[in-house]
Amino acid sequence: MTFETGQDILRRDVHRDGRIAWVQTARVVSDDERGLLTWTSAGSETMARTTLAGDLIRKLTLAERSAVPTMLSPRPWRDTGVLILTPPGAAHSIWWFFDLAGTFLGWYVNLESPAVRWSGGLDAADFALDVWVEPDRSWAWKDEDEFAERTGHRAYWTAAEAPGIRAEGERLVALAEAAAYPFDGSLVGFRPDPSWKPSVLAPDWDVTA
Repeated sequence: MTFETGQDILRRDVHRDGRIAWVQTARVVSDDERGLLTWTSAGSETMARTTLAGDLIRKLTLAERSAVPTMLSPRPWRDTGVLILTPPGAAHSIWWFFDLAGTFLGWYVNLESPAVRWSGGLDAADFALDVWVEPDRSWAWKDEDEFAERTGHRAYWTAAEAPGIRAEGERLVALAEAAAYPFDGSLVGFRPDPSWKPSVLAPDWDVTA
C-alpha cells in the first residue's frame, strides 16, 4: 500500500489492548524506499485522550488513569509544524520540528513499534521513551519516568522488551552524534507546498484497522 503526495492520512497511537491513545492528521510528502514522509502543520486536527471534563491525561500516572473514564477529544496541533519520517519496519519515527516562521528547531526520535499500514494511514504503539536532538546534535532522553512506569504493564511492553526499546534509541543517538542520516542536515530547510491547508480527520478516523 502506497500513499499519494498531498493525501491526508492518520498517524494513530494504538495500545496493545486495541485502545486508541492519540490520533494525528498529516499530509503525505513522499512515500518511497526510505519510508513515509508526512507534514503536520499548525491547525491540523488531532484527537487526544482526555478526562470527561476535557483535561489531557498525558501526565497522569497509570493508577490515576485507571481510576477515571477517558475519551478522545479534538485538539488542534499548535505552535509548530512537524515533518515525520516513518521508515519501513523500523521501531522509531524521526520528527523534524519547525517554528511557525519555518525555522528548524531540532529532531525528535519517537520510539514506537513498527508501523502497520491501513487504508487510512499508519498505526503504531508508542513506547513513551524518546530522544530530543538539538540542531547542534546535542541530545537528551525524554520521558524516562513514563517508560519505567509502563514497562511490564499489559497494555504496553514487557520487561524483556524494554532493553531493546532503549537500544533502538541508543542506535539513533549514535547516528546523531556522527551527523549521519537522518541527522545530516537533510530536510532542515523543508517548506511545505504553499497550497496545503491544515490536515483534517477522515470520517473513518476511529475505524479498527
